[in-house]
Amino acid sequence: MQSFLQYRRLRSRVATRLAIETHPPADDLKNEPTKDTDNVVASNGDDSTDARNWSPFHRGRVFALVWLLVFSQGWVSTCDSRVAKPASEFFHVSETAESVTTAVFFIGIALGALLAGPLSETVGRNPVYLISTFVLLAFTLGSSFAPNYGALVALRFLSGLASSPTLSIYGGTLADLFTEKERRSHWPIFAAGPLLGPVLAPVAGGFIAERIDWRWTLWIGLAFASVVWMMALAFLPETFSPVLLQYKARHLRGLTDNDDFVAPTEVQGDGLAKRLLTNFSRPITFFSSELIIILLGFYLILIFVINFSFLNGLDFIFTDTYGISTGVASLAFVSITVGVLIDILITPLYTRLCRRVLRQKCRAFNSIPPELSLIRAAIGAPFLPVSLFWLGWTNYSDINPASGYVATIFFGYALSAIFISSYQYIIDSYETYSGSALASITMARYIFSAGLVVATRPMYQGIGVQFVMTIMGTLALMLVPVPWLLIRYGDRVRARSKFASEVADA
Repeated sequence: MQSFLQYRRLRSRVATRLAIETHPPADDLKNEPTKDTDNVVASNGDDSTDARNWSPFHRGRVFALVWLLVFSQGWVSTCDSRVAKPASEFFHVSETAESVTTAVFFIGIALGALLAGPLSETVGRNPVYLISTFVLLAFTLGSSFAPNYGALVALRFLSGLASSPTLSIYGGTLADLFTEKERRSHWPIFAAGPLLGPVLAPVAGGFIAERIDWRWTLWIGLAFASVVWMMALAFLPETFSPVLLQYKARHLRGLTDNDDFVAPTEVQGDGLAKRLLTNFSRPITFFSSELIIILLGFYLILIFVINFSFLNGLDFIFTDTYGISTGVASLAFVSITVGVLIDILITPLYTRLCRRVLRQKCRAFNSIPPELSLIRAAIGAPFLPVSLFWLGWTNYSDINPASGYVATIFFGYALSAIFISSYQYIIDSYETYSGSALASITMARYIFSAGLVVATRPMYQGIGVQFVMTIMGTLALMLVPVPWLLIRYGDRVRARSKFASEVADA
C-alpha cells in the first residue's frame, strides 16, 4: 500500500519538476536525439529517490517497521525450540528427531538467503519483505495445525524459506536509509532485533509449553508476526535507490514520450531475468572470494552455532545438572539478553574511544575508516572464550547454578559485540552490495547452526557439558585475533576487493 502511494507521489514530483525546469518542453524532448548516457536518471540533491534524503521522522518510521519485522520473524524461528519433550510425545518421535523441526527452519533460511539479497537488489526491498512475510504467516499457521511429524517438518522448512528474506536483507535497508556516520549510532539499536528475537522466544516458549500447550508457542508467534506484517503493509515504503530511480525513469518516459530516459541499472539493456541471474551469483561470490566475508563469516558462524546450540543444550547444562524445569532453564536466554543490552547501552563509550583514536591520527570523525567499527568486536572477543570456559568448568551440581547464568551474560555481551561490529563493518565496506554480502553470511551461519541443533543432544550426551564447552571455547579463542587483524590490514583487503573498492571510489 505505502509503496504504491510512494510510486504515485514520485510521479507527481517528477511532473512538477518537468513543469518548472528550464530545459526544452516535453514535446521537444521526445523528438530530441540523445546518446545512451544523456538521459540516465540520477538522484538530484534532495531527490526522494534517495532514502537518505527523507525526513528523520520518515526514516525513523521505516527503521522501526523493519526492526519489528526482523524481531518478529526471529521470534518465530525459535518459538517452538524449547518444546522438544511435549512435541516429541505428541508425534511419538525422539526429542532429537523433534529438534529437526528447528533445524529445517534454519536450512530454509540458509537456502532462501541465496535469493533474498539479490532479489531485493533487483525488484526492491518492499515487495520482498511483504510477500515473503505473508508466505511465512501462511506456513506458520499450517505448522501449528500439522497433523503429523512429517507435515510439521515440511511446513517448518517452508516457513524458514519464507522468513529468509527479512532475516537476510535488513542490513541493506539500513544502508539505504542512513549515511555511514548515522549508521554508527543507529546500527546497534537496529541489530538488537535479530539478536533478541531468537533469544527471547525460547524463554516464552519454555513456559508456554509447560503451562498451556506446545502449539500455543506457534500461535502466539503467528499473532505477533501478523500484526507487524499488517503495519508494514500499510506504512513500509521502498528504500532501495536503484529501484526508485527505475520508478523515476518510468515516469519520465511516460510524461515526455521519450524512451531514452533510463535508470542506471537499465543502461546495459539487461532484462529482468539476466539481472536476477547476475545478482543471484553474488552471495556465492562473496563467501568464496571476499576475504572480509570469509573471516567475519566464520566468526559469526561460530557465535551463532554456539547460541543456537543452547536451544537444546540448556536441558543438559541446567535441567540435568540441577534438576530445574525447562522454563527456568530457559531463563539463561534472559541472561544472554542482559549481556546484549549491556553492549548496546555502552555504545557511547565505543564512540568516544573511536574519537580518541581519530584525534591521535588527526582525522575528522565524519571520515572514520570502516575498520574502527571493529573496535567493539576486538574488545568483546575475549569474553566469548572466557564465558564458555566458565560455563563448562563450573557446571557441577555442587556449584550454584547462578554461576552459569552469570557466564551467559558475558556470552550475550560477546555475541552482541561481535555481531554488531562485524555487520556494521560489512555494511560500511559494501554499502549497495551489503544485501548480498550479508545474505552470504546468513546462508552459511544457518546451515552450520541447523546441523548443530540436531547434533547438540547426542554431543552433550556423548562427551558431557564440560568437554562441549571446552571445544567451543577453544575455537572461540583461536578467532580472537580476527578483529585485530582486520583493524590493522582491513584497508588493504578492501582495496583488493572488487565490490568494496567500487564503493570506496564512489
